[in-house]
Amino acid sequence: MRVILQELQKIIREQLVAAAVEDSAREARWLIKHALDVNDADLISGKKEVSNDEADAVRMLADRRAAGEPVSRIIGEKEFCGLSFRVTPDVLDPRFDTEVLVEAAASRFAANPPRMILDLGTGSGCILVALLKKFPDAAGVGVDASESALAVAQGNAVRNGVADRASFAQGDWAESLDESFDLIVANPPYIPSGDIPNLNAEVKNHDPILALDGGFDGINDYKKIFSHIKYNFLTCDA
Repeated sequence: MRVILQELQKIIREQLVAAAVEDSAREARWLIKHALDVNDADLISGKKEVSNDEADAVRMLADRRAAGEPVSRIIGEKEFCGLSFRVTPDVLDPRFDTEVLVEAAASRFAANPPRMILDLGTGSGCILVALLKKFPDAAGVGVDASESALAVAQGNAVRNGVADRASFAQGDWAESLDESFDLIVANPPYIPSGDIPNLNAEVKNHDPILALDGGFDGINDYKKIFSHIKYNFLTCDA
């Protein structure tokens, strides 16, 4: 027995609404597209037939989302600055708020684009990759303590067509670097250790704690970064 795609969308959407998932209609579409070989046209018409096994596969994903797992973790990708990034449990889920950092850097350097960009704590590589897309003549280095995160970042550079201008290195912030950079960006952990248990479950249960925990006062890694970077790097003219 088969069900109609339109009916399946309705069922999944209602399940997500009942679980208080924001933007349930859009997330239902994402889950269905990920589980089934369908496109936006199929979803709009809603006439395609879906087997019970296919419907069950979608329901399993919806159950995970209703239980609090972020949709990006379920489908393994997230949009950031209009680009698609692969995400895994090894990297922080790219946040819409972090796009402000990219836009601020793009605005600051609009008149005199940077030649070399350094991204500390690169994670998924979303910040560095987005900046390399905005500055097509620039090259960049992404640094992260996690070898697994660096593999994700490298893959995302390939996915978004900037791998020839991006390199990645394992390290403790900028401690082992001696190159000069025109633009340095970072999104370090900033949440005080004592606040971690009170975070939203979608964050504390699915983002790597090392990417969240900023130490006792939340600025432990900021102190490290500023101790590693020479003063003239921070005051150079754009």
